[in-house]
Amino acid sequence: MLINVLLQKQFAITLLFCARVLRLCVKTSNFAALKSKKSFDMKTQVLSILVALMVAVPSFANTISLIGDATPGGWSLDNAVAMKPTADGVFEFVGDLKDGSLKLITQNDFAPSYGPQTNADSLVIGTVELAYRATYRDDDNAFAVKAGRYSLVLDLSGEVAKLTIADGTGLADKWYVEYPDTLYAVGDATVAGWTATEAIALSETADNSGIYVDTLLLKSGELKFLNQKDWGAGYGARVANEPINNAGVYALAALDSTDMKFKVALPQATEFVVEVNVVEGSLTLTALASLYPEKLYILGDAVGGWSFDDNAQEMTWVEEGVFEWSGALVEGEMKFFVDKDFSSSAYGAVANGTSLAASGEYAIELLGGEDKKFVATESQVEMTIDLKEMKMVVEVDTTISSVDMVVVGGSSEVYDIMGRLRGTTLDNDMPNSLPAGIYVLKNGGQTRKVIVK
Repeated sequence: MLINVLLQKQFAITLLFCARVLRLCVKTSNFAALKSKKSFDMKTQVLSILVALMVAVPSFANTISLIGDATPGGWSLDNAVAMKPTADGVFEFVGDLKDGSLKLITQNDFAPSYGPQTNADSLVIGTVELAYRATYRDDDNAFAVKAGRYSLVLDLSGEVAKLTIADGTGLADKWYVEYPDTLYAVGDATVAGWTATEAIALSETADNSGIYVDTLLLKSGELKFLNQKDWGAGYGARVANEPINNAGVYALAALDSTDMKFKVALPQATEFVVEVNVVEGSLTLTALASLYPEKLYILGDAVGGWSFDDNAQEMTWVEEGVFEWSGALVEGEMKFFVDKDFSSSAYGAVANGTSLAASGEYAIELLGGEDKKFVATESQVEMTIDLKEMKMVVEVDTTISSVDMVVVGGSSEVYDIMGRLRGTTLDNDMPNSLPAGIYVLKNGGQTRKVIVK
């Protein structure tokens, strides 16, 4: 393209020079001289130079782009993938293509374009001559593409346009893309919600770098990125509802008709440095504060009930995102809260009703609209929750006994699991006002842990 532009400039300069020479000949020659062979020869030579220059200047397209559902940009003219010019009239592309079809366009329109000689010819290894579609009235042929990584070289410098197709495995991506100056984060994982005009700007790091960086406050919800503050071209997840529950690197893809979004699941709103790299196809999140709560509470029938004041069991903080607890459980449901409030974030089972009857490792999930609980059996347990790995390790001892009344040792003080005095036994009976739960009986220097059903 650069060579073509230089030749066109040189042609314009030479044309101007020849025109001035021709005008000078006319001014400095009388009528008789113009009839002379010498003057005629001079003018003929000038005109010959002009014709030769016009023939010599190539008329190659300045840009060639791939379009079709086999390409990353689909059939959108705005997302057409521009081939990289490597010589005058020569364009290259290396990258991944999907099952589908494609053709080559010369401008932001479906015609003029290049395609196979026959519609639906397969894009296979080798060199093929292309058919040129000048207008919409001409045949509109496209290649049939099988998913894979390809190297394509288009050569327009000869008498016939030719496309060379090769295996692109192991080769770096090569194409030209005009990236937007700004990307915009949108979705209910952001403070903008789903209002496109309120989408949050991420600035490009350098001119046409395709890399956008800024700080962004994220919470649980859906997330994608727009090329402008309007519904249209943009970027999202490569897999629908790809979960984001930690800092890290996630695969990014241009949005198509499936409109695949990221699904953010965080225990608390957290500020991140967000880097969107549309060249490499990656989303990198770096947390500026801890993603994990400082406290975690067990609540549910398994620990005596659903009252935060009376039943919540605070787990012991071990390290960032890791908590431990040991104690007795009764049969019933349970889940985990980050605060003593039902509106706070909560963790539960991946499948509602997951039993904790056996020792083992269990997956946990940050709960959204679904209320999925674990179900405990009557047992003594030791449990460790790792919010980084989203798992819980449980050691179960089912030898603990439940009691309906105390039959040994006379009166005892009754404490709940949090160490609060709840009464005393009377004639070996537990106080009638006690709800079901786990209690400690203290009689002199002896203690005993019991479960009241």
